[in-house]
Amino acid sequence: MRLRTIILFVLPVAILGLYPRVAEQGYLTYTLIVILAYSIIGFYYNVLLGNVGIPFLGPMVPYAVGGYTAGYLALNGYNPLIGIVVGSFFAAGSGFAFSLLSNRVRGLYMALYSLVFTLFFHQLIVRSDIPALFHIFVGAIGQNNIPDITLGGFRWRLGNGVAYYYLGILLFVGSAIFLKILLDSRFGVAFKAVRDAEVYAASLGIGIFRVKVIAFLVSSFFIGLSGGFLTIFYQAVGPDILETSNMLLFFSMVVFGGLGTFFGPVVGAFILVPLNNYLTPYGAWRLFAWGLAILFVVLVAPEGAVGKAERLLRGRSIRGLIGSARAWTRTASGTSTS
Repeated sequence: MRLRTIILFVLPVAILGLYPRVAEQGYLTYTLIVILAYSIIGFYYNVLLGNVGIPFLGPMVPYAVGGYTAGYLALNGYNPLIGIVVGSFFAAGSGFAFSLLSNRVRGLYMALYSLVFTLFFHQLIVRSDIPALFHIFVGAIGQNNIPDITLGGFRWRLGNGVAYYYLGILLFVGSAIFLKILLDSRFGVAFKAVRDAEVYAASLGIGIFRVKVIAFLVSSFFIGLSGGFLTIFYQAVGPDILETSNMLLFFSMVVFGGLGTFFGPVVGAFILVPLNNYLTPYGAWRLFAWGLAILFVVLVAPEGAVGKAERLLRGRSIRGLIGSARAWTRTASGTSTS
């Protein structure tokens, strides 16, 4: 395993794993659980935005589908863990529905299509005059008092939710490893080919539609997994899960951290989730803050925080290499002269 991987991934995860044993739990534990879940969303939202280049503005739909499915199954007597898994597959189904028009709807039209579909889905779940929909979504009230995970007679909410914290770490690590394997495979190469030159990629025999379907399926599955996990953790889910502010938060995490970078969404989550919690009481000012954050990144560091850091480090490495080469040249010329 490379030293860079150990420093950037294994070491931080180890520190997170040791945190409950060396610090007092409470609000920080809650915040870290949300950060871990949102990092998973950032990972796979970045697949669509940064790796495949699809301007998708509807990540809240698979997020909500995963959450509502997990909550509904838990409320009807099923194990909440089963609800989280089943919700992930239902979320993947919603991603597949989006992908069906991905070859016909591109660019700005894809952004508008995904945003309008999200608004339509929001209006659908708040309906109280359709008994079948109200039975599942419970209208504007939303699902409440969702049962806690219980294993061996132990309720996971006891102990300040530390069990959820470790489950969050497990899901985070598993999703990161799967994403790394996916991006290093031929699918990852196909993702970047479709992003950079779709027509040329098609001429090489890459199935554009198939690549986009796979990207939507995988991304929606893990976004839904995060939605189901947080729903069981919160023990509630409602229509506010589809608010535009959530979309802006997910989008800001990816853009702020760095489109197309692996660790960028994680950096964005660790910075913006606590900021979002702080700004929540200020209502509309929160949206204003996200607008400023996105504008700042676009103007100052379009490649994002991680992309900017990588470019600076790469520049220093190149300068160091050039400096070493010049020093070696001077030494060699001095030796030959003497």
